Amino acid sequence: MGKLDIVISNAGWTKFADFYDLNQNVDEAVWDHCFSANVKSHLFLPHAAREHLQTAKGAFVMTSSVTGVKPSGSSIAYSLTKAAQLHLCKSLAMAVAPSIRVNAVSPGFMETNWIAEIPKTKVDEAKEKTLLKTLTDVEDVAEQVVLLAKSTSTTGANFVLDSGFSV
Repeated sequence: MGKLDIVISNAGWTKFADFYDLNQNVDEAVWDHCFSANVKSHLFLPHAAREHLQTAKGAFVMTSSVTGVKPSGSSIAYSLTKAAQLHLCKSLAMAVAPSIRVNAVSPGFMETNWIAEIPKTKVDEAKEKTLLKTLTDVEDVAEQVVLLAKSTSTTGANFVLDSGFSV
């Protein structure tokens, strides 16, 4: 049997709410679900894989979101838990160094199957809010994950790929 060199954690969950309407953002069950999916899952997975990753001097790469850097997105709960996830990335990097590297990628709005559920007007608005007037390229995000998995000099970092949305 081979060894475990890399773990990529791509868990996440949201429930859409009007970001600017506090009444739509106070459902405790939504907050609990967001915290479990967007923070706790990224804690328990590397904990479970720790022994194997230490042996391999491996890498743990988590997918976060630009909403963790710039308050925005599907709900306040989602944005806040993605920010907490980025703090977890740094905390994990400190806790498991020097034998494991921990990093995050924070994509902006990407053109995936999920986008089919969003009205075209909202997608066009999202594009207009970026400096490059485009959505985040999924392949760019994948390449960044590969780079972080290979890099032996990077830990505790977050790489934002958002077409200039957060600038």
